[in-house]
Amino acid sequence: MIDRKILIRRLLFAGYFVLAFFLFLLLLFPFDRIKSRLETEVRNRTPLELHITGISPRFFNRFVLSDVVVSDGKGRVLFESQSIYTKVSICGLLRGLLAVSVDAEAYGGELLVSARQESKEQSISIDANELDIGAYALLKDLGVKVSGKLGGTFEMTGNSGKGRLWAKDLATRELTVQGFPLPDLDFSRGWLEAELKGDRATVKKLELEGKDLKLRVTGSVILRQRGTLNLIVKVKPSELMAREQALVFSMLKNRDAEGFYQFTLGGTLDKPVPRL
Repeated sequence: MIDRKILIRRLLFAGYFVLAFFLFLLLLFPFDRIKSRLETEVRNRTPLELHITGISPRFFNRFVLSDVVVSDGKGRVLFESQSIYTKVSICGLLRGLLAVSVDAEAYGGELLVSARQESKEQSISIDANELDIGAYALLKDLGVKVSGKLGGTFEMTGNSGKGRLWAKDLATRELTVQGFPLPDLDFSRGWLEAELKGDRATVKKLELEGKDLKLRVTGSVILRQRGTLNLIVKVKPSELMAREQALVFSMLKNRDAEGFYQFTLGGTLDKPVPRL
């Protein structure tokens, strides 16, 4: 029987060897090559551009991506984060599937993403919390003045998904729709529940609650170029807004018992057509 001291010495030696081996792998791991491969894969498989300043290890299956920027073909920034913490599941790799979890600091809030890829199925879940809408660069580039906080969850398996979003302290300023100026609006809170099947998004509930206006929307949208709209919109103005926007609300004839005016929004994404 092996002496206890000898056994402990051998186990310590084996532990030191394993630790040194993983340290050796981390020091010599080709992170620059992986960064280039990620950027190339995104460029070749999507119409987007990915730029990563650097990748640094935190453990043998954990990495930090620094200064990550995703942009479209015109150079407009769609997403950016100073730090993205990434973890690859070792147990998943041993079972033949890729499972990655991401924790990103973005727009003053936090974005958690989990993705799994098996032989026949892909899934992704997103959990956002306290994102600052006003800090989103694309809205600024488009001249859209919107502020507030946004959060929620979204889950997708294959080509089907569903999500719930919330917003608070939402404010719009100097917005126009097809050249028509909208009044400045403030909403204390809002909710969105939607489902996705292929390129069809079904809006089960969209509600915005404000002092001057309440908004409710249901219907469906085809999410492709010149995709069609089929939405039912209900609005309930305050007495002050009804007087200030008397010309607009005088065109809305369909009013229910709760005081909501109703109209439909058809046409396409690029050319919506309200039907009063």
